Amino acid sequence: MFVLIGGSRSQLGLLEQARALGHEVCVVDGAETAPLLAEAELGIVHDFSDVEGVLAALREREVEAEAVATMGSDQAVLPTARLAERLDLPGLPVRTAEIVADKRRMRAAFEAAGVLSPKGREISREDAAEALAEIGVPAVVKPVDGSGQRGVTEVRSAEELPAALERALGASRTGAAVLERFLEGDELTVNGFLLDGEYFPMSVTQRLLHPPPPLGVCIAHRYPSGLSEERERGLFALAHQASRAVGIETGPSYVQLRVDGDETGVIEVGARLGGGKDAELAKLVTGFDAIRAETLRALGGLTPGDLEPGEPVAPVGQVRFVVAPPGRIARLNAAPALELDGVHEAGFYWREGMALPPMTSGAERLGYLLLTAHSETELDELTDRALRALDVEIVVEQALV
Repeated sequence: MFVLIGGSRSQLGLLEQARALGHEVCVVDGAETAPLLAEAELGIVHDFSDVEGVLAALREREVEAEAVATMGSDQAVLPTARLAERLDLPGLPVRTAEIVADKRRMRAAFEAAGVLSPKGREISREDAAEALAEIGVPAVVKPVDGSGQRGVTEVRSAEELPAALERALGASRTGAAVLERFLEGDELTVNGFLLDGEYFPMSVTQRLLHPPPPLGVCIAHRYPSGLSEERERGLFALAHQASRAVGIETGPSYVQLRVDGDETGVIEVGARLGGGKDAELAKLVTGFDAIRAETLRALGGLTPGDLEPGEPVAPVGQVRFVVAPPGRIARLNAAPALELDGVHEAGFYWREGMALPPMTSGAERLGYLLLTAHSETELDELTDRALRALDVEIVVEQALV
């Protein structure tokens, strides 16, 4: 059985691909409401960070694990690596998973390998002011182990620092935070895949961001990036260097960076497929099937031939996230948008009857659209039509505003 760690909709691609290759799927998630628990052949409700508990649950249900994998969430990367090690299955080395799960270790790995990245350091309440004076403004404060932009705040003055630090500490499972120089410029995602250290480039996409606050929440991944082929080759080389610096030898690489003129800096590396339909978009616009590659890697059967791209569907595309005001969700229907040519997927992360809270991170995005077109203009027009076609009703309640 193919064991999938995490039951959110960001994991759907792995579930579908494992089934397509003839495997039953067991989904493990601590939230009873995780949607893929009901779609899998076996759903186990258990906190996946409790590795010993997950192993006990698998034994209790007599699950013979053929593979263990995850995608889309930084929080699941380390537990998945530990489970793979305990089950003697292919997986990310635990040491690498520990590095990408902790921004302190990731920064040390970048510095040791000479990876271009913003200056930064761990901070506490006692030395935060000293650190800001050293690093300068603008700066950004982050939890060392956060995801989805939770607890991330831009700081442009010493007066803003204490509140930003408290937000970061509150969002950290380990109660620790880092301060980094804030890089100006365009934010990009570089997706690739490694096999025995060799890097296979997948895509470079623009990350279009929601106006802060909150800081850095992506509302679209857009392809192509708008950069020259030469510049993209340089970014792929930098992503390869950053991936090897944290110890990725075989598996997906998801690198966020900023480009400001001729200057480039790596923000972070994820040893996983992106959670924002990045891999699905890449397959449509580049032909690179990273979800199939990751499924085969988890099963121990990945070869260089599996990393050769096929034919793309279209030259232009994007994942457009749907945002909405907070309130009680009365109606969600994506079917009208799916009827439009060029709309490949449309869905929601929330369900009818739930209360959508104010946006404080990427977790409060309502849904997404996956679209392709033959030109930038056509893509913009299609996106506008698809957003209007979504049948959404949210009842704004004063208590939620």
